[in-house]
Amino acid sequence: MKKYFYILAIVASIVSCTDLDLIPLGQIADSNFPKTDDDAIAVTTAIYQPNVGISTALGYAIDLTSELQTNGENPNSAGALLGKMEWEPTNGYVSSVWNALYNTITRANDVIDKIGASEIVTPALKTRLLGEAKFLRAYAYFYLVQLWGEVPLVLHNLDGDKIPRTPVNEVYEQIVSDLKDAAESLPVYTEYADSDKGRASKGAALAYLSKVYLVWGQIDDSADAATRKTRFSESVKYADLVTGYSLEENFLANWDKNNRNGKEAIFSVQHIQGQASATSGGNHLVHCSFYGGLSNSLSPHVYSTNYYELDAQGKVIVSTIVNKWFNDFDDRDQRKRGTYLKEYRINADSVFVYNFVRYRKYVDTTNLSTTATTIDINRTVIRYAEVLLLKAEAINERDGTPNAEAYEAINQVRRRAFRQPLNSASEIADLPAGLDYNGFKAKIQQERVFELTYEQNRWTDLVRWRKYVQTLKEAVSKKYIAEDKEVGKHNVKSHYYRFPIPKAERDIDPDRFWQNYGYDGSTITENPYKNYEPGWTDQ
Repeated sequence: MKKYFYILAIVASIVSCTDLDLIPLGQIADSNFPKTDDDAIAVTTAIYQPNVGISTALGYAIDLTSELQTNGENPNSAGALLGKMEWEPTNGYVSSVWNALYNTITRANDVIDKIGASEIVTPALKTRLLGEAKFLRAYAYFYLVQLWGEVPLVLHNLDGDKIPRTPVNEVYEQIVSDLKDAAESLPVYTEYADSDKGRASKGAALAYLSKVYLVWGQIDDSADAATRKTRFSESVKYADLVTGYSLEENFLANWDKNNRNGKEAIFSVQHIQGQASATSGGNHLVHCSFYGGLSNSLSPHVYSTNYYELDAQGKVIVSTIVNKWFNDFDDRDQRKRGTYLKEYRINADSVFVYNFVRYRKYVDTTNLSTTATTIDINRTVIRYAEVLLLKAEAINERDGTPNAEAYEAINQVRRRAFRQPLNSASEIADLPAGLDYNGFKAKIQQERVFELTYEQNRWTDLVRWRKYVQTLKEAVSKKYIAEDKEVGKHNVKSHYYRFPIPKAERDIDPDRFWQNYGYDGSTITENPYKNYEPGWTDQ
């Protein structure tokens, strides 16, 4: 991490404010920065860039490590090892996520310190830019604390090479502080010019506050009941403050290139053709899930995990490969074919059938043969449907039972899915009345899969619900997962509740960057996750 904790010279590669497209500006003299409002805008826009380059790495870390996805790459590749539950501190995708997130933090810290101290930047603009920087710093730390637990909390770059791994609650406290500041400082998204759509907004900060408070309340074992209830109450409060957004009638409109940053989008990573990223110009996450057009000869890097049906003796019926989650959808639910792709209708008389179920959300129907450099669909980070689900879940956690508001929040999401009027009761879409805490929680957990698959939520969801090992083990024990020796989900162990500190960081200072339990170099002997899932830990 030392390679990122320094004062930038400042930012050798900066993006313009037009669609967050990348334009190199060269280095700006530290002592004279910023000279103009344009300088301040440019260096703030540069904070967004590292997030563009890790769409694939985040997808691999959060989706491929769950039971919903399997890998089609070389079995010894970094991606395949994540999918087979065999990741170690040397994994390249783990390192790239860590590096990009701390690169984001480094750039945000520079903006906060330099623009915050500037007497040149226009006051109103300064307020907005500091809000963007604080949102993005909180965004990066929220990923870091979920993936790695204790991480160095660096708020000023000059201090970066001294700070040890910081307790989890301190990191969450800073995330909340930054998001509250951002919510006060940022404009609502409708106040941005079209050229600035995609920047952090007040709604994004409020939505993230709702999510952060819910997760924090669930994972903090040191918190008493009153503290947890307060956090769940805050989650509900901030969800209610997210206004001005609405559900798209057509589920797939959320990934339509002609509807970028539409009415449901709260925060998305902007992928524009020709822009620079870590490895390509487009959204490589999309490329990984679907490429090759109408062909089964070129396999994508990741598939939705396929399942075999078993006969009465428990043997695989090879002729009946299915996809469990695809089959779990109601056929009337538009998300079934909005999430998964089994067949593509070429015309009225011709249908192409894929050997494996692929992810539909990121298929560009205007050009089925797009490559990694030309696929430019935005990566969804958080949208209004998730805010409604967060509210429903937080109410159930706060009260120990769902109320009418919780039902209405989840039912609106389901009504859109079934193409029903959003504000009227629906016999086919609404959940049954009378569910208790556990019954409603189970429905929320199922609904997050139906609504948010391949949106980088599954590993973090299973971890905060403390059912990660159980979920993967059950999939294997029921013989759902096809050819599991190759899929590798049976390799799951409880130490995968956290990712390993990258080896390159520990090589810099192994004492400061102590390793998480279960990984090479760790000195922790007692399993800190042993009570997370009674009956399932490492069995």
